[in-house]
Amino acid sequence: MTNLENLKKGAINLLRNCAEITDQDTLLIISEDPALGWYQKDISDAVNEMANNMGIKTKVIEVGGPQNDSKNKLTELINDFDCTIFFARIGDQDRFDTSSFKTKRVMSYARSAENLASKFGCTHHQSLMELKKAINTIFSNGGNIQVSCPLGTNILGKIPNVIIDESSDVGVLRFPMLVPTPISAKSFSGKVVLSKFLTPSGSKVYEPPSLELKKDIVCYVEKGKISGFEGDGEIIQKVKNHYNHISQLFDIERDNIDSWHAGIHPGTYYEKPIEENPDRWSNTIFGSPKFLHFHTCGNYSPGEICWMVENHTVKIDGVPLWESGILKISNFSETKKCVDDWIELQQLFIS
Repeated sequence: MTNLENLKKGAINLLRNCAEITDQDTLLIISEDPALGWYQKDISDAVNEMANNMGIKTKVIEVGGPQNDSKNKLTELINDFDCTIFFARIGDQDRFDTSSFKTKRVMSYARSAENLASKFGCTHHQSLMELKKAINTIFSNGGNIQVSCPLGTNILGKIPNVIIDESSDVGVLRFPMLVPTPISAKSFSGKVVLSKFLTPSGSKVYEPPSLELKKDIVCYVEKGKISGFEGDGEIIQKVKNHYNHISQLFDIERDNIDSWHAGIHPGTYYEKPIEENPDRWSNTIFGSPKFLHFHTCGNYSPGEICWMVENHTVKIDGVPLWESGILKISNFSETKKCVDDWIELQQLFIS
């Protein structure tokens, strides 16, 4: 049973610490049909009740699953409110769009009241924002990067010593904050072992949404481009067909690997069988430090096809920032200081 005090804490974390809503603001809550299996109605009910208790004027509407024209139908309504919170996948589709919307948008990856009341939803939003900033700072210092995994992934690249521009990240606030700014894959070469499923990025809708990989295959990468595959011939052909279909459907660059990033929130969890809905699995678990994902198929973030790499290691000039799927907060002064400054992060990473 959901702890009501923790649920209240999670709702306040979303409304105040993330959305920064006051009683002078109007709030639109967009709730996805719970029959679709992604969001439960109890989370939008709980946040609506808390917002009302705070004196915020709210409106709740229910929507279906995402379509490729979802934005067109809702833009005018969204712009009528000071803030919109999405408990719906359509909020994720336009997360890189900063031009169509004039008011604040928040995309919630907390999908139920239980989720909101857990460490996933209750960890202070600003602490995770500071952690993201610390990790961005580490990457901004530049260096030689190696990404590897137990299955044999080994890809190398060099990133320049430049300030990572967070303004080019996304146009929507995300709750909780789960990943740092994507790292460009343009300089990376090597191999990535593809395992389990190829899944959508949450950007566009297509069928079939996922492709099962009954055996692992190796994808060779040359400066951010897919250069070839190795492994079971039948599976490789299915992968090629999948890439051909999606790239032709949206007229995008098939072999491009735009970027990658790894999860930063250890409170992320997924308890259902992956096979039941691989799309829901990957678009839920991506915030866990146990996973790193590549944005592929398309020369933009987030691309349309996602590679999920499990228990990865990311080394910067030989020093691991992630090691076997664990964020090594003590290995860099920026992350160590951030965790030292926030008791919530200490509870998340150390307890």
